[in-house]
Amino acid sequence: RLDKRADKKIDADELWDYLKFLGYKCKKAEVEDMIWEVDEDCDRCVNWEEFKTMFYRVRRDKSGWEPRGLYNVVEFMMHDKDCSGTIDMDECMEILFRRFGKDLLESKVNEFMNQDEDGDSDITFTEFLNMDRRNDKGQAAGRGEDCSG
Repeated sequence: RLDKRADKKIDADELWDYLKFLGYKCKKAEVEDMIWEVDEDCDRCVNWEEFKTMFYRVRRDKSGWEPRGLYNVVEFMMHDKDCSGTIDMDECMEILFRRFGKDLLESKVNEFMNQDEDGDSDITFTEFLNMDRRNDKGQAAGRGEDCSG
């Protein structure tokens, strides 16, 4: 869905088109920054190796300093199995079951779906980002960092 040119790279235009599909409003410069943050070879694209490096760095990041822009898009895509541009209850249950198992499933699904700001029973990319930002602030508060800002 992202690599429209089928050149095994993602450039800012491809990412921007996908973000527009998701209904996420941003400036092209913000998208270019997402690419720049992980573009190791400075070709203004993200290839598979750069993608893997970004993904694993963010997954292992305990400091909160790794750039998360592109990672958040990928994480959303992993939840959005049917490529509808939203995460519904079934998609949520599937990924959270794999992550947390049967015992925690109900509480984790409720926690996730409570982030539905417009009451349509789907999580949009913007709602997903808002949830991620709230989680980041909570983690920063737990580390004793100033969260105002």
